[in-house]
Parts: sequence; C-alpha cells; structure tokens
Amino acid sequence: MSVLVFSSLRIYAGEITQLSDTLPANKPTVIDTDSLLEESESGLSKSDTLKYKEIKNFEIPKLKSISLYNTEPFIEYFQVPAYIAPINVDSLLLQGNPFFIDLVFMGHSENYKLEYKPDYQTIIYGGKPTSIDYPYTPIKTKTVTEIISDLRQNARDEIARKAVNLYTISYSELPDPETTKYRFIKSKPLTNIQFTQKERSLINDRKLIVRKERLGPWHSKANLLLQFSQNMVSSNWHQGGNSTLSVLGILNGQLNYDNSDNIQWENSGEWRLGINAIFNDSTAIRNINTNDDVVKINSKFGIKAGDNLFYSGSLDFSTQLFHSYKDINSTTLTGTFLTPIRINVGMGLDYKYKKLFSLMLSPVSYKYIYINETDESKINPNLFGIETGKRHLSEIGSSLKGQLSYSPYRELQVDSKLTFYTNYQKVEIDWEIVGNFTINRFLSTRLSFNPRFDNTVIGEKAFIQFKELLSFGLAYKLLR
Repeated sequence: MSVLVFSSLRIYAGEITQLSDTLPANKPTVIDTDSLLEESESGLSKSDTLKYKEIKNFEIPKLKSISLYNTEPFIEYFQVPAYIAPINVDSLLLQGNPFFIDLVFMGHSENYKLEYKPDYQTIIYGGKPTSIDYPYTPIKTKTVTEIISDLRQNARDEIARKAVNLYTISYSELPDPETTKYRFIKSKPLTNIQFTQKERSLINDRKLIVRKERLGPWHSKANLLLQFSQNMVSSNWHQGGNSTLSVLGILNGQLNYDNSDNIQWENSGEWRLGINAIFNDSTAIRNINTNDDVVKINSKFGIKAGDNLFYSGSLDFSTQLFHSYKDINSTTLTGTFLTPIRINVGMGLDYKYKKLFSLMLSPVSYKYIYINETDESKINPNLFGIETGKRHLSEIGSSLKGQLSYSPYRELQVDSKLTFYTNYQKVEIDWEIVGNFTINRFLSTRLSFNPRFDNTVIGEKAFIQFKELLSFGLAYKLLR
C-alpha cells in the first residue's frame, strides 16, 4: 500500500513519519499503516495496536520528478516555514470599499474567460495527454489587489442574483462628473489665518487674502474708483494762478464664460467720467469742463481651434454722455450725448497666452460711426471722418487688437490695450496704458497714458495725440 500523507516534518511513500509525544524530538518514529489497518479490522483499540520503532537518521535524497505512471516509491521533502512575512496592503484600497456606501449597480459581470487550448499532439498522433504528466505546472498567483477586486465583484454578482433590491441606483443614472467638478468638498471657509516669520520687519507684513472658489464657468468682477487731484491758490498769491479740482470716476466690470474646454466668451463694460473745475477765473467761459467721458462695451466670443488659437468674433461699442469742448474757453463741441457712436465688428483668429496676453487679427472688420446731433453748426461731422451733410460712416477694413494684463506683484496691476484699424487708405491707432498701484484695501494711485493717431479726420493734418493723468483716491471692489 502506498499512501502520501503530509506530516509536520517529512513525507514518505508507503509509511508516515511523525514525532512521538513520548520519544525525544530528534528520534522520529514510523507508523506501519498496513498493520494498523489489519488490527483496526479485528476490533482492537488504537492504543493497543500502535507499534513504534526507532529509525536511524539518514540524508534526504534529492527531489525526483513525479509521474503518475511511475509506481516505484519516491521520497519527497516538506518543511513548514517558521515565519510567514506579512503582506503589505494599500490602506486606500481597503478604505475604498464600495459596500460602505450606497450600492451602485455596475451591470452584470462580463469577465468570461473561455479559453480552450487543445492538445494537438494527442489528437493527431494519439498517445497519452501530456498535460497529465506535468502536475507541477506553475499556478499564477494573484496580487492582493486582484484578490480583493475579485471578491468584491463576486459579492456584487451574488447580490445581483439574490438581493437586487439592495442596490439604490444604477451606474447609468449617476450625474455627469463634468457638471459637479466645481463643487465644494468642504463648505466651511477658512478664517483668521495669519502667517508669521521670525526676523522679519513688521512693515512688510500683509494680511492674507483667501480668494473664494469660483463655481461654474461664469466669472465676474467689478471695480469702482473715485480719484482726485486738487490745487488751491489764494487770490493775492504773488505769482498768480487759479485753484483747480479734478475728479475722475471709473466704474468697470467683467462677465466672462469659460467652460475649460473649447469655448470662451469675454464681456466687459466701463464708464469713465473726468471733470475739471477752475475757481476764481473771471475770464473763463465755463468753470466746469469734462476732460474724459467714455462709455465702452466690449464682447469677444471664441471657439478653440487648437492649442492657444481661437476662431473669434468681437464687438466694440463706445460713446459719451455729456458735452465736451475743445478747451475751457472754446464754444466748439467735440462730442455730446450719444455723439459719436462707434461700433466695430471683427472676425478672425485670436491668440491667447494664459490670461496675460491676447492678440486678435481680423482680416475682415466693419466700422460704423453715427452722430446724434443734427445741427452741424454745433458739432462738425468731419471730426469723425463723416462727410458734410451726412450723419454716419460705414466701411469695411481690417483690424488688429492686442491686450495685456500683467501683475508683477500684488500691489501693482498693469493693463494695456492697442487697437489698429485701416480701410487700406487711412489708419486709426489707439493705445491705452493704465497702471494701478494699490496702497491698501480702499486707497490706490492710478497713472494712465493714452497715445493716439488718426488721419481719418477730414480737413486736418494728422499728428500724434497724447493724454496722461495721474490721480489718487478711493478704490473698492464691488465683485471679486
């Protein structure tokens, strides 16, 4: 009789070797299985029939190849490992157990691996199957991640077969992640956060500003500025002069759309009004005069063409609301209510670098100018390139618009906008540079520089024009 039994130390064919409780540990005993079977059939007790006999230690032979067709006794060596190393498991894998939350039905498992590899040698030439001759073919050992994944999938399949009511929702009914990716993870805001550093001057300390998260593709902001420039001279001043007061008010805002994919829509509006007053001047026709009056609305829509390029269309609208004269002692109007109205429409390609720089080239651009004043004795239409007797100008040309918004550090913001238009005969160039220096939350200093060249005026020779203004005053952010 040949029996294979796994003992705590060794395995032998035909007989079993184990350690006896009464014998020394270094002297194994042998149990004769044939005599044990015969005596058990005769009805004797086990304690009376077990026979122990000592065997001598011997060297363990090398492992022989095993074949089911080899009937000769063979010897195998087996040893229980004294230490089993622990298996490291990623804690995130265990914490991400889907059975700790509402069950989501992921669909029926389709991981069927029906692989059949026939033994062509046996089929064609006959003989014994070779697969049986290799019982020690290596078995693929799965990783911990694969084992846990299989267990979870088997549990899902069992629930789907026997307790489908435990599922609360199907995977196809879950919301699209794109619509919820701007959602707050924690709604409790951080307050009263201050950072300190040793050996640092208190003069350079600044309060930490925690910006609010923007939800959705719409972004908006608005600012209000009220700035002043004042000069006072007494009536008996030995060098003479006049007292002056200049006030500049600016209200601007932006409403932009960006889906972070392929569509961007930028909208901005601005109303800028500057008033200059002169006191104690009896020779002046007017003591109050406007030196800046602009209402602007700009819109640009773009569809991404690739990388930083967008197919874009732009619309620019500008006008003014109050009377403006050539100078304080002149009666010649240069503008009045809704005169002039300027509209520019362009279509072309827009290059954008992050949110710092934009350059739009419009091979086809439409320019329209309208004057609301019908009395040509009050305002001359030639100042806007409109012929005498007409009230509007309409023409096709090309345009180029560049825009830069840069903040070298937190207290300084520089904005620059360049507009170029040509009807292939005359050109109109306007460049506006504005620097805002923030002193604190409510005070700021503003410096603007505006060169301009326009040879579309009828009857006048064109020269480069300049306007510069340095002011100080209040600044408040209506929307951040």
